Amino acid sequence: MLKRLAGPLWALVTGFAALGGVGSVLMTRQPEFYQRWGLDNAEWGWVLFSGGLGGVLAYPLNRALLLRWGSRTMLHRFGTAGGIVLGLIPWLPGLSGLLAGLFLQGMIYNGVSVAINHQAAQWELHQGRRMMGRLHATFFIGSVLSAFVSGLLAAAGVNLALHMAAVGLLAALVHRAAAATLRAETAAPMEQVEVRPAVDAWLGLGLLLCWCTVLESGVMGWASVYLSQALHAADSVAGFGLAVFSGAMAVGRLFSDGLVNRYGGARLVRFGGCLCAVALFLAAWLPAMPLAFLAFAATGLGLAAAAPVIFSAAGRMGGEALALVAGLGALGGLLGPLLLGRVASLLSLEWVLSLLAMVSAVIAWQARVLGDHGARAVSLSEVTRS
Repeated sequence: MLKRLAGPLWALVTGFAALGGVGSVLMTRQPEFYQRWGLDNAEWGWVLFSGGLGGVLAYPLNRALLLRWGSRTMLHRFGTAGGIVLGLIPWLPGLSGLLAGLFLQGMIYNGVSVAINHQAAQWELHQGRRMMGRLHATFFIGSVLSAFVSGLLAAAGVNLALHMAAVGLLAALVHRAAAATLRAETAAPMEQVEVRPAVDAWLGLGLLLCWCTVLESGVMGWASVYLSQALHAADSVAGFGLAVFSGAMAVGRLFSDGLVNRYGGARLVRFGGCLCAVALFLAAWLPAMPLAFLAFAATGLGLAAAAPVIFSAAGRMGGEALALVAGLGALGGLLGPLLLGRVASLLSLEWVLSLLAMVSAVIAWQARVLGDHGARAVSLSEVTRS
């Protein structure tokens, strides 16, 4: 038991959880950002945009450094740099400084995500069994725990600068420890296992992840707004929309590995996309509080397997493919909120959910690019023989 807790798998679990914990700090301390920099809603939108833009534009750098350093060294160095930047953000002067800090943070933590997902994909190759879904579930668990602790610290009046410095230090230590624990043989030399993939293979996976990110960020950004403004739920009730979606996503990912092994990744993602499309369309045009909560839960379950399957498939294609797929996924998280915001202002919240239902249908159709990539986990010996 102790050996297992000190081994590579535990390093991956803690690394994913720390990544999720970092991601939730910004949203839970949002009021302090408004006060500290005197932001309005439009400026806050640009703050979020700058972080997403950094993640998108990080692809060329992350691709080059992954090929040069390897994912283990990249995790160590980017994890350390990310913790430092996170601790410095509260001290940046003016809106321009904040935008620059969030842009840099987006670039760095996109690199951390690429590195740890590559390590996870290599672990699956060596072990010959699927684990990506459960590892991605720990990301959500880390995010939920961090949000809960952040809320308690905010209620207790803990200073924003102290809070972010503590989270940055903890995340840096966790990622450094994870990188030190991941043995060299866990991430085999890339020239031994990687074959340069065809363009249509990684591009198809990247576009699929892009649509999935649009759907995930759309539900996370608009579920509570829809419950509050369209269904007139109380603030205390509307907040549960996001909790239901996130909880369903975490539960779905805990069980997704076994379901992928049994039914195949393409089939599971296709079915999940159809489930999301039907649920969101019904929630949009049959306005009822119980139906809306059921729809958000169904969407979380339906979307749960997609990202782990995509990252597993991209990881088996190699680090270059994984970096590109992650970059296209970040593009979805960047463009989705802008598009949905325009739809909400020009049309209605019902059309926001309807558009997300259409995106879900595209995911179901695009799942065909997974083919045999998501069917099952393969061992390293199978890869090297092929």
